Amino acid sequence: MIRIVTTTKTYLDIEKCINSVERLNELVIVTTENPIKSTDKIIRITDGFMLSDIEWNDTEPPYLFPKLPFTETNLLALVFYKLGNYQKAITYVSEHEELFQHLLITVNLLYGYVITHQQLQFLRTSSIHNLAIVYNVGITDPRTDKALVRKTYEEALLSAKTNSLKLFSIKHYVTFLLDNSLFTEAEVLLRSVQGTATGKEEKNAMHTLLATALMGQLTLPYNVEKLLEIADLQVQSIGYYQDNGFKVNAGLVLIEASEIASYQNDFSKAKDFINKAILYFKEEDVLLFMGEATLQKAILLYTWSKNGSPQYYKPAITTFQNALKVFKRDTHPLKFAEIHHNLALIYSEIQVSETEKAIWTAFCASSFKEALNYYTKDKFPYQFAMISHNYATALMGFPEAKLHSNLDKSFHLFEDSLSIRTAKEYPFERALTLLNQLELYWMLHNETTEDEVKHIEQMQLNAHEIKQLVTDKALLKKANEHLSELEKIKIIIT
Repeated sequence: MIRIVTTTKTYLDIEKCINSVERLNELVIVTTENPIKSTDKIIRITDGFMLSDIEWNDTEPPYLFPKLPFTETNLLALVFYKLGNYQKAITYVSEHEELFQHLLITVNLLYGYVITHQQLQFLRTSSIHNLAIVYNVGITDPRTDKALVRKTYEEALLSAKTNSLKLFSIKHYVTFLLDNSLFTEAEVLLRSVQGTATGKEEKNAMHTLLATALMGQLTLPYNVEKLLEIADLQVQSIGYYQDNGFKVNAGLVLIEASEIASYQNDFSKAKDFINKAILYFKEEDVLLFMGEATLQKAILLYTWSKNGSPQYYKPAITTFQNALKVFKRDTHPLKFAEIHHNLALIYSEIQVSETEKAIWTAFCASSFKEALNYYTKDKFPYQFAMISHNYATALMGFPEAKLHSNLDKSFHLFEDSLSIRTAKEYPFERALTLLNQLELYWMLHNETTEDEVKHIEQMQLNAHEIKQLVTDKALLKKANEHLSELEKIKIIIT
């Protein structure tokens, strides 16, 4: 809803203007009272000029319109812009008018058209904030580098005429920093201005971004106090969005809150958060976000199942399969591959009866192949090595195949993984693969004594290499256990 706040002197003129367009008065409120609490988009008209309030809730492009002369055409153009009908908005003003230039730039931003040099010059003289936004998310020729984006945002902060305008520029500068994984820098900037935010919208924007900046810095083992701070910020943001009817915004924060709750091992709370997010996205008919939330729920259920609740394995499978209805191979190949990798891991871990095992292993192999079809060795070497390692490990538990040897296939997959996981680049990952390959060697059939001796020698090399690669006590203990058993076997056969 659009709310136009004006004086009694101009009230009738504005109402007449709105009534001139059929049914527009159903979407626009004209009032002389300043709203005490309103999440409507506000246009204020006084002394012959009109000015929009800052829109903090991401319901329109982060573009700041200047104070404009109040005319019927200017008002209708701005109203339709705020209603999201950008093409109609631009028809109300002529090319020589200032508002036309602003509207044209926002249309170019929204539809991915090139922002011309002339338009950039216009922004340089009219709004450094808008110039920073265009440099950041617009298409310019030549393309703007990140250094210029940073410099322009910093100019915008220095040139802001009010604290609210400064905070609004900071909000979008921080978003740029987060998009470029500069989480610590984003946190420092947000904390430096946190106390200056006065309005609820301003405070919420700072809280939401700070939670994201802190999440980006999390590493294992998780700092308990940091998790509590993030969770508290998220609860405040969720409450704000729910109270004001912004279900999509609330849903996006609920996804992150679910992730934090799972880090705290509060899986029940995490499930409640993600279910509410899915509900909001469904109500608002936002399919892509619903897919993201469904995927997050599937990961949650899988994590829960591995932490002492195996009854959630099958619900996790169902939820991953629901996510595949959104993230299809042809439209979202990366997500499709990620989901199949997770499904393959579940199929390899779930406990089933012997009569069911063949079908589950077939599902497992099919999902691993789907993942490897995307994560190829040449394009995604790290992921290829990880998935090959996991597939090889899973094959060790497969029932014996009729047409080929699962163990031989497992061996070759381990070799593929080791070709990427070199001692120099990935020592820890290489040690894990070598250790699992050691387990495989014990299962391989040796045709001759010479084959057995050859395998034992290779196994000893693997075990000794593990001891050179890592200092992890658990891995070193297992390597030594293998060496001890190998010495016993070597005595017997020689």
